[in-house]
Amino acid sequence: MRQFFKNQLFAVVLLLMCGNSMAQLKLDTLQWRSPVGIPIKLSGNFAELRPDHFHAGIDIKTNGKEGYKIYAVQDGYISRIKVSPTGYGKAIYIVHPDGYTSVYTHLSRFNIQIEKYVRSEQYKNESFDVDLYPAVESMKVLKGEVIGLSGNSGSSGGPHLHFEIRKTATSEPLNGLFLGYDILDNIPPKLYQLYVYTETEYANPKASIYSLRKINGSYTPHNGDTIKVNGNFGLGLKVNDYLNGSSNSCGVHYIKVFVDDELYFHSQFDKFSFAETRYINSLMDYKEAVELKRKLHKLYVEPNNKLSVYKEKKNGGIIVPEDGKVKHIYIETADVAGNTSTLKFSVQLDRTIKRVINSNGYLVYYDNNFSIDTLCLNLTIPDNSLYSNYIMEISVDTTDNSNYSNTYRIGNETVPLHKYFTLTVDCKNVKPELENKLVFAKKYKDKLYSAGGIYENGKMVLNTREFGNYFVTLDTIPPTIKPIGDWADSSVITPYSTIAFKIDDDFSGIKSYSGEINGKWVLFEYDPKNNYLYYETDEYFPDNGILSLEVTISDNKGNMAIYAKEFTVNRLSDLKNEQ
Repeated sequence: MRQFFKNQLFAVVLLLMCGNSMAQLKLDTLQWRSPVGIPIKLSGNFAELRPDHFHAGIDIKTNGKEGYKIYAVQDGYISRIKVSPTGYGKAIYIVHPDGYTSVYTHLSRFNIQIEKYVRSEQYKNESFDVDLYPAVESMKVLKGEVIGLSGNSGSSGGPHLHFEIRKTATSEPLNGLFLGYDILDNIPPKLYQLYVYTETEYANPKASIYSLRKINGSYTPHNGDTIKVNGNFGLGLKVNDYLNGSSNSCGVHYIKVFVDDELYFHSQFDKFSFAETRYINSLMDYKEAVELKRKLHKLYVEPNNKLSVYKEKKNGGIIVPEDGKVKHIYIETADVAGNTSTLKFSVQLDRTIKRVINSNGYLVYYDNNFSIDTLCLNLTIPDNSLYSNYIMEISVDTTDNSNYSNTYRIGNETVPLHKYFTLTVDCKNVKPELENKLVFAKKYKDKLYSAGGIYENGKMVLNTREFGNYFVTLDTIPPTIKPIGDWADSSVITPYSTIAFKIDDDFSGIKSYSGEINGKWVLFEYDPKNNYLYYETDEYFPDNGILSLEVTISDNKGNMAIYAKEFTVNRLSDLKNEQ
């Protein structure tokens, strides 16, 4: 009977704590309208785990199409307009009088007034990329005003609207699901795997993985409820949330770990700072993300993890087992709608399990600088670049003489870095005319990637935040530029046409692009994910006569490709008369 009352009291405490955590952020009193005119269905939510960053907003589906009207959610003024071939693509930032800023990204185009302003600035700067800050309150908008059309610009993986709410004073993104929009969600988070980590004092700790099953409303490990450990340990959890009407996996709102009925760890995703977002590489299991594309939460905190999402982290989340005592673990996770899932299991110390630590390599302390000068290389890692201490292996392969340096193995790709380290290696057999064509290549899983770097006094220098295999090679091949569309086979062009190209580079990547007509710069837009460069003829395009088109593409090693062609321009009215 005493145990029954203890369990009931624990359940009440859990309910109260859940209620308190859910009430910490409340934004639905803002009375913001929806940014779209269609029912809101999400393909992504706030603080999802993404490469090197948290997802800062909610991704609203647009039925796989572009061109839906996007509305200002409240009165305010446009404080920023950014256009980029990557990242947010075409984006608008609106400051509201209630102390918040709304952000709308991946647009296909802006409304007529904004488009005119942006285009004039692009021509003034002779750049497709612009980051504009109009004078305060010079571009006012009203709630419900159309500010643009949805699209797929920038690094978007498909047509949608990425929408954010931020605190204006701090630029901190907030969980937009607390705006109270009508989004149906009665699906609790789904739990997939439990990770139990030992040797947590080092980067890349040993992990035992347990698949989970749901019994009587709660999850438990498949192979029994008692897990044996050989010392202190941390936990990890693979968990996704889902919303009604969408198959996309989303992130959870919070995760809590109770050890013997005591709240031991609690992470919660109401807001974060952009300055801290890269610490996500410590929050998640970076090794699993790199090798298996599997995103999971580590439920302990490495010593150089400065994230503010942790509400509780006793002993950094590291659990200390005791001889002869079974520890009972209870994990609770919930979404913003209050749907919860739980996991229950027990852990027991077993000293017969051997603990093996790989001691081959250099011990790099996370809070100290590390430097080594040997084997024709110099390596410098600043303090606080790592999240935990790391036993780092360094090796050199001198057998391949086809490259311009030895091949160096620097650590392991599955260990994340917060800061850039500097790698300097000796080069060999370099002709002076090829020095500016040298580039570091990174080899991973039999594929080569350009890592950059510069040549200085017989050495190549690289600043990078990735461990791995590196060597120096050449890039002397210019980009490719191929005209596409009917215009390419004609010597006549009309106003209101689109001049388009497929452009690509074989290694170091596209650095710059520009197009001129009769020697004057015109606005070519670049979509790198589709290798697409295009110019929609505008008011700067000649409406008659002979024109000379020249498009220039350069890669990161100065290799250049030029496309040139002459056209005769016919007005649309002339063509109609001929018909």
